[in-house]
Amino acid sequence: MIIQDEDDLLNSKDPPVTTPALRYPERAAGRRPFSPLPDYETSQALALNVLNNDSLITLYKPPPKRRFIDSRSWRAGIIALGIYVILSIIIGIPIIVKKYQEDEKSLYTSNYVVPWVPKTTASHYVTNINNFSSSPANGVPPVCNAWATTGQLDDTHNSIVGEVLNTVSSDGRFSITSNASYANNMNVVLGDLFVGINSNTSVTDTTISVKMQASNADLFGQTLVCFALSNDATGLAIYIPDNMSLNDQLLFNITLLYPQSPMAARVDAFATYLPLFAQTFGDFGDHVNFGRVSIEGPISRIFVGCIEANHILVETSLESISGQFAASRTLSVSTIQAPININASLFNDPDSMFPTYLEVSTGSSNLTANVILNAPNKSPPQRPNFIANMHTFYGQATASFIHDPTSPPTAIKLRMENDLGPVNVIFDRYFQGLFQANAKLGAVSVLQGTAPSLDPFDPTLGRSFLLDYVSDTRTYGWIGWGPNSWGFLQQQIGEVVVETSIANCTLFFDG
Repeated sequence: MIIQDEDDLLNSKDPPVTTPALRYPERAAGRRPFSPLPDYETSQALALNVLNNDSLITLYKPPPKRRFIDSRSWRAGIIALGIYVILSIIIGIPIIVKKYQEDEKSLYTSNYVVPWVPKTTASHYVTNINNFSSSPANGVPPVCNAWATTGQLDDTHNSIVGEVLNTVSSDGRFSITSNASYANNMNVVLGDLFVGINSNTSVTDTTISVKMQASNADLFGQTLVCFALSNDATGLAIYIPDNMSLNDQLLFNITLLYPQSPMAARVDAFATYLPLFAQTFGDFGDHVNFGRVSIEGPISRIFVGCIEANHILVETSLESISGQFAASRTLSVSTIQAPININASLFNDPDSMFPTYLEVSTGSSNLTANVILNAPNKSPPQRPNFIANMHTFYGQATASFIHDPTSPPTAIKLRMENDLGPVNVIFDRYFQGLFQANAKLGAVSVLQGTAPSLDPFDPTLGRSFLLDYVSDTRTYGWIGWGPNSWGFLQQQIGEVVVETSIANCTLFFDG
C-alpha cells in the first residue's frame, strides 16, 4: 500500500472524496481478437448482477475480424486508378489518332498477291545428289568412273588424273551436282564449271567433259563420277568420300558446250548444285532456249555472261554473283556476305495473269542491280507488270529501272531495304505511282529530273510530281500523268518504297 505525503495531498487538483469510489480499469491495448473470454464491460455487468442469464448471449460481442486492407487504402487505390484512366484517355487517344492518320497516309502496302514459285530444285536433278545407287529420273542406270584416260603426275603426291568426254543430247533436262560439303571439304575439294557455246563451228553435238585429279590412288578410286544419259536427259553427279583428311585433295574441271547449230537447243530445265566450285556461264545468244535455270552451291562464285529463261534461280553463300540475266516469269538472285552485281532484263506478257517477279538479296556487302523493263501494254495496265524486292544488311544498295526503248510505260511495285547502308534508286521518266522514302537516322532525298515525259496512251496529259509529306527522314507522294485522281489513300498500280536505318536514302525520277 502506497501512502502519499501530505504535500502531495495538498497539491492534488481533485478534492478528497469521503465516499467509497469504484474505478474502472483502462481497456487493455493489445487483447487477443479470438480470446474466448468476454470483454471488460460484460465482465463488470456479470460481477454486479446487472444482467440476467438470458441476456448474456445478447450482450456478448464477438471479436472483430482482421482487415487485410483498410478502407483508406481502398479509397486511395480507386482514386489513383481513376486518375490513371483519365490521363490515359487525355494523352493516349490523340497519339493513337495521329499515328493512325500518319500510317493511313504514308504506308503503301502492296495490294497484289504474287504466286511465287517454290525454290525447290531437287526435282530438276536427273541424278540423286547423295545416293548414286538410286534410280535416276530418266530411268537410266548411272555409269561411274568410265575414264577414257588415266595417268599419274610427277608431283609430291603422285596425283592420279582421269579424263572422260561424252556426247549428249542437246535437248531435254540437264543437271550437274556434287555432294561435297563446305563444312567437311573446305580447301580439300575445288572445282571449275564452264557452260557455254562451242567456238568450233564444225562441232554439231553437245559435249560434256570431266577431268579429275586426286592426291592419291585410294582417293581416286573412292571418288565416283557418274553419268546418267538418255535422249531427253543428261545427268552428271560427283560423289565425294566421307573419309577425306586435310592432306587429301580433289580437283575437278567440268566443261559443257552447246553447238552453234542453226536450230536452237531446247532445254526444259537446267540445274547445278556444286558447292566449292566456281561456276561460269557464257553468252548463249540464240543457240539455247532455256525454260527453267537454277544455279546453286554454297561457297560457289557464280558469273553469267548472258542467260535467258522463264524462271531463273541463282543462289550461293560467301561468294559473289555477277552477270546478265533475262527472265519472263521469275528471277531470284541471293547470296550471303558477298556482293551482287547484275544486269537484269525483265519481260512481262500483258495477257498473262501474273506479273514478273524479281528478288535480289545479300548481306554485309554491296547490292547493284540495273534492270530493264519491257511489257508491250496496249493501254494503261490494270495490274502490276513487275514486282521487285531487294534487300541487303550492309554496304551500298543501288538500283536503276529503265524501260526498253520498244516498251511503253509499265507498272512496277518495288520495295528496297538496306539495314545499315545507303540506298540509291533511279527510275526513268515512265514511272507512275506512289513513292515513299524512309531513313530512321539518315537523310532522305526525293528528286525529279528535267527529262521530257509524255504519256503515250494520252499525250494531252501533263507530268505531275506531288509531294504529300516532306521531312528530313521521310518523304512520300505521287508522280504520274495528269492529276492524282485516285488520292493517296487509294490503291495504286505503281508503287516504290525505299528504306534504310542509319544512312541516307535517295530516290530519283528522271522526268
